[in-house]
Amino acid sequence: MDIKTHQKNTCRICNNYEHNKQFVAKEMMFGFRDEFSYFQCNNCNCLQIVAFPTDMSKYYPENYYSFSEYKGTIFKGFSGFLKKKKYFFLITGSWLLRKIMDLFSGRNNYFIFQGLTISKNTRILDVGCGNGSNFLYPLAEIGFKNLRGCDPYLKTSIAYPNGLQIDNAHIFQTKGEWDIITYHHSFEHIDDPMEHMKMVYKLLKPGGVCVIRIPTTSSFAWEHYGVNWVQLDAPRHFYLHSRESMQVIAEQSKLELYQTVYDSTHFQFLGSEKYLNDASLLTPNPKGFIKKMRRKIQKHHYQKKARILNKHSKGDQAAFFFRKGSSLTSANKT
Repeated sequence: MDIKTHQKNTCRICNNYEHNKQFVAKEMMFGFRDEFSYFQCNNCNCLQIVAFPTDMSKYYPENYYSFSEYKGTIFKGFSGFLKKKKYFFLITGSWLLRKIMDLFSGRNNYFIFQGLTISKNTRILDVGCGNGSNFLYPLAEIGFKNLRGCDPYLKTSIAYPNGLQIDNAHIFQTKGEWDIITYHHSFEHIDDPMEHMKMVYKLLKPGGVCVIRIPTTSSFAWEHYGVNWVQLDAPRHFYLHSRESMQVIAEQSKLELYQTVYDSTHFQFLGSEKYLNDASLLTPNPKGFIKKMRRKIQKHHYQKKARILNKHSKGDQAAFFFRKGSSLTSANKT
């Protein structure tokens, strides 16, 4: 791990400038291997890029993410009908029913609704959502009426036939009052997290909830793999937050960080092991039956390891739950 003590880098989260450690990380998703300097705050443990690249287009090629209108039909035919019912119960069912279905279906984006009271009239804003296909679109398909997405990198706004509206806009251009605001792995890509959270506070109704899903340095993967940690993802990830830095953000934006749920997967190991061997994330896996079976066994082992890490709050990604309108307390780590 390339580390050196650096006192000139001031943390943009807590303003600490003493004994911050600097790292050099390479772009490894596409295998460009361009180097970028990061530093980790000695106070709040947030890992952040030293200087924002002036042009990020090279690192967001057209195949990186879908920003065009989604034209899929996820609920087509009889199997689609059954899938639609499953989504409905996963999202709106009782806490116990959702928990049981989670065991059989595997964790998905909608686990964040566990513990929240929602209905088809709940107002939900998803920030940095791309074309909306991963989260908002299925909600609209099962009848949710008050949904909106915003992403400044869309070429144009999208109006779907099911009523879902995705705006080519920043959160700062969004209006209205919202019950739930979500960031599904978009928060680590923004260069002004504190300003975003201040805007979240303005947009949330009293008692409203913001859920931020991000990779975190409060993890075994960062401690073990260092700059070879796959979710460091230089230079696309500007900030890799810790539990401590998210608490600082909560306090400065007048929100309560009331729960943290770890949801890491086997990916933290499979991707990081590739980087350790100087292979890009997109490098094809070796072919052959034996090697394929070996990867399946390895994946199963890593899935089990990820579940254990999540249980002990050491997985490499988590969902942070913020609430507006309650007295500030320390985060519950569950």
